[in-house]
Amino acid sequence: MDNPGSKAPFVTNRASTSALALLLALAACQAPGPKPLGSADMVMITAGDFLMGSPSGEGFSDERPQRAVALRAFLIDRYEVTNARYERFVKATGHAVPTNPNPSVTLWIDGQPIPGSDAHPVVNVSWHDAVAYCAWVGKRLPTEAEWEKAARGTDARLYPWGDEWSVHKANSASYWAGRTIEFADTVEWKAFWVDGEGARISRDRGLKGEVLTLPVGSLPDGASPYGLLDMAGNASEWVQDWFEPYYYLRAPRENPRGPDGKLLKVVRGGSWLKPATSLRTTDRDYGLPTDQQSGTGFRCAKDAPLK
Repeated sequence: MDNPGSKAPFVTNRASTSALALLLALAACQAPGPKPLGSADMVMITAGDFLMGSPSGEGFSDERPQRAVALRAFLIDRYEVTNARYERFVKATGHAVPTNPNPSVTLWIDGQPIPGSDAHPVVNVSWHDAVAYCAWVGKRLPTEAEWEKAARGTDARLYPWGDEWSVHKANSASYWAGRTIEFADTVEWKAFWVDGEGARISRDRGLKGEVLTLPVGSLPDGASPYGLLDMAGNASEWVQDWFEPYYYLRAPRENPRGPDGKLLKVVRGGSWLKPATSLRTTDRDYGLPTDQQSGTGFRCAKDAPLK
């Protein structure tokens, strides 16, 4: 099982965000429901401003400063890419199958997903694998800003479904434990997932007795304002941008595409392995673009058609 690491506990102060978020939501005039265009598996995110990041006194330092960001319209997959869809890509192109350095959490055998996992999000894929798949279907990875707007909408919500945490609306460590789980450090993570309660749950209910992903869209009450599923939990998701902890201090206001990085790529959304803190819409994670983790998958996006 992959050890995702942890961040220090964060402080929440929602009142500082609400007034500006309301103004942005009214200005955007966005309908709360999904707006499919073309494929029913994609959702239109309309052009306009949203609040990106966390205000002073909330979240982690790499989420600040909070700022208004303007994005062009774009489309994004309603669901995370599944093993079944990725298998079609592998068979058509000869691309390598998803594997993990730890064979016990590799979920493909003899060139195909293990039985019962077709509808689960594909994991153990690198950033390069995700880019290749999206290109094959005529799409691309979303930018970090696009991903966050699709997850939280224009009212600056803390979770895709709203501002109140729920153990039942996202596939995470808390979902499986039935109570809120936080990890202060990797020692606590190991005590839960390697030696304790999480390890027992994985053995009893996980794929290969290890991986606790769910079929995509299994928790519809956790949908984002646009109707996207699993934007918190299930699989963490690669996005296009390079990671830089203080990029928000100098990021452009319009259509930011990330810094000119060289080492780490941004990962968003949290996974089945993650504590409640990591399920927030503003939380930023990262990995080497060659990493293949049992908690990391992706979804694709593309530019909206020109009118």
